[in-house]
Amino acid sequence: MRKSLMASESGSLYLFALCGISILGNIFAYALSGVTGKFAGLSVASWVSYAVTQVAIVLVVWLFSMWRKYDLISVAKLRPMKNPYRYILLLPITIMTIVAFLPVSMLFNKFFSVIGFVGGVTAGSIDFENAGIFILAVFVMGLLPALGEELLMRGNILPGLTSRGAVFGVFISALLFSLLHANPVQTGYQFCLGVVLAVLFMTSRSLVPCVAVHFLNNFFSLLMTAYIPEIDQAILDLGAFNWLTGTVSFVVGTFLLVLLLYAYYRLGDERRERNGFKVVKNSAVFDEYTITVYPEEPASEKKRLKGLGEGVRYFASLFTKKGWHDTERALFLCCDVQYLGKSQPMFGLWIAIGLAAAYWLITLIVGLAL
Repeated sequence: MRKSLMASESGSLYLFALCGISILGNIFAYALSGVTGKFAGLSVASWVSYAVTQVAIVLVVWLFSMWRKYDLISVAKLRPMKNPYRYILLLPITIMTIVAFLPVSMLFNKFFSVIGFVGGVTAGSIDFENAGIFILAVFVMGLLPALGEELLMRGNILPGLTSRGAVFGVFISALLFSLLHANPVQTGYQFCLGVVLAVLFMTSRSLVPCVAVHFLNNFFSLLMTAYIPEIDQAILDLGAFNWLTGTVSFVVGTFLLVLLLYAYYRLGDERRERNGFKVVKNSAVFDEYTITVYPEEPASEKKRLKGLGEGVRYFASLFTKKGWHDTERALFLCCDVQYLGKSQPMFGLWIAIGLAAAYWLITLIVGLAL
């Protein structure tokens, strides 16, 4: 069976996932049409829809892999990380993701509130009257989305998109991830989170850290909503200083997050766990059946700065074209994906992006009309 996907297949899978979510969701909505009760302040149908969405995603991914005849386990990299020390960094990476991108979420929330949009996070309406409800919410809204959405977005869609280029795969998968939620208020935060998760997947060659960080992100969000509402009030009390604290949080948080991700990358095998690649049209292409060729390391890489200085130097390099080129090269060598070039068929992907954007726009229009 194949161990790679094309970008067009990623687009097709995304469309099938949207259809599967819609079809299965409508079936259960019809089955629960007579159920009007609520549980813990949230309708029974809403609780069920969270679980049904993830079931639909997993079912679609499995059927798609059978249809297209590719090895789901290999493509999605359903395996533990080789370096156990990397697990230690997942918690600070999650925390810095929240610190850096919470201001982005607040900015989107403020903007859509000003223009009259009605909508937002469902968890805010849950009545966390006891620990049992919190545990249920963590399972339904925290764990299940982390498993289902990561299997779809990072495990299957990202590898196909990366066949056109590492940077392309990171940012387009993040865009599709943010549109998948069809929640304008969450779009900015979900996009930034999607970038972090894509980098984790590519540098670790494992889906495990993505599931872990996604779950921790959901868990902390529910925890703050349920037991630390004072944080939201404290932010509101800052008043005119919100823009200042938000800017500082974004800048400092992003800087520390990049350092953590760089340290996570460096904790990988010193041999970079590189497989063979050959040059086709000036592009590195993974091919396990060809002679292994390793390029000579550039002189700048032979004399590396150690420790914090090396991380700071890398952060500064992101403001240069060469820095982005080196980053894309490093990500591509890590992720073990076959490069198929920019000339491969892309129509299915553009259709997927267009329909997802249209669905997002419809959600926005409905929210403005309420």
